[in-house]
Amino acid sequence: MDQPPRRRARRPRMVPFLLTGALLGFLLGVFIAYVGPDAPNAGPAREIIALALPFGLIGGLLGGVVYLLVERFTLRR
Repeated sequence: MDQPPRRRARRPRMVPFLLTGALLGFLLGVFIAYVGPDAPNAGPAREIIALALPFGLIGGLLGGVVYLLVERFTLRR
């Protein structure tokens, strides 16, 4: 039984996943700060910082989880 040669999948790179997740989270935080209701004791810049930074961190973490899932399924035989 002659089987065709298996082509090995290329490993994904982690940094693009992390950066994409962080950037999307940051942009979502900026959007929510801009569109959402005004905070009573904070200016627009504080609202953007208060939402964009945590959303960016969470987005980076989610990007890492997506990377791990993609890596797991591309290396499976």
